[in-house]
Amino acid sequence: NLIIEKGKHTIITGANGSGKSTLLGLMSGIFYPNQGKVQVSSNKVGYVSATPLIINSNLRTNLIYGNNQKNIEDEILIKYIESFKLFSDNSKVDLERSVSNKTLSMGQMQKIGFIRALASGIEVLILDESTSNLDLESKELIYKILSEEKITIINSTHSKNDFLKYDKHLEIIFDEGNRNIISR
Repeated sequence: NLIIEKGKHTIITGANGSGKSTLLGLMSGIFYPNQGKVQVSSNKVGYVSATPLIINSNLRTNLIYGNNQKNIEDEILIKYIESFKLFSDNSKVDLERSVSNKTLSMGQMQKIGFIRALASGIEVLILDESTSNLDLESKELIYKILSEEKITIINSTHSKNDFLKYDKHLEIIFDEGNRNIISR
């Protein structure tokens, strides 16, 4: 049994292949369990990976992609663009600007993933190595923004030291064919 507390930031660590991403996939509903059940208290779940999907379209389309509420006000999107410092010059934010995975840096793509999730009004944010390709300044900015959100954060990472503030640390230990989750 594993319980993730509502409104808390939980870090999940473990070696490569220990099952971190599989666990997140089960929690997010991407995967279905072969046995047992996974219960999530909300259907307002956002997911940010190390390489978010960016489509060849305009910025607005990328920010609302996969969102059930397609009518997110421009002011909300612009506020997040400015908060996340998506572009070096925020004074000329153009939501019709064409973007692609060739015109954006990896950091910008990851920031779009975060904005996409938060702008959709999520209650649970699942992060799968979501800051692994960011510089220290961008990581600190994202941690600050997330700490101000009133959401549940489930965060898979290789190093808990990347995060200055979290509420609970779960470590997946894979030993002799058995997986154990240890609360730290």
